[in-house]
Amino acid sequence: HLSQHPGGFVLTRDRLDELVPIEPAAMEDRQVIEWDKDDIDLLGFMKVDVLALGMLSCMRRAFEFMENDRGLTLDLATIPAEDPATYAMIRKADTLGVFQIESRAQMASIPLMAPRTFYDLVIQVAIVRPGPI
Repeated sequence: HLSQHPGGFVLTRDRLDELVPIEPAAMEDRQVIEWDKDDIDLLGFMKVDVLALGMLSCMRRAFEFMENDRGLTLDLATIPAEDPATYAMIRKADTLGVFQIESRAQMASIPLMAPRTFYDLVIQVAIVRPGPI
C-alpha cells in the first residue's frame, strides 16, 4: 500500500474483503485496503475521512452517551446499518452536522427522495455530489 490514512474508512453495502484486496495492518486485528484513495474513488465507494482528532472524540462521546443514557453498547462495527429512527430523521432533513448530507442542496432534496436504506442514501448523495459517478 502507498499510505495509511489515520482516520479514514470505507463504507460498502457488501463485504469489503470481497470487493477490494486487503492486507493486515501494522496494528493487531486491523486490515488496510491495498489500493489508494484514487482507486477507491474510481469505484465510487463511500470513503469517510475523519481528519480531526476532535471528530474522533465526538464519536467516542456519542458512544459513551448511548451506553450511559440508553444502555446501548455500540461501536463502529455494531451500528445498525438500517436504523428506522435514523432514516426518519434523515427524511425530515434533520441532518445538520451530518457529513455529506448537511448542505442546503442535500437538505432540500432529501425529503423528495425519502431514503429508507443505505443504498437510497448513496444514490441521494451521488445525485447532489456526482463527482464519483
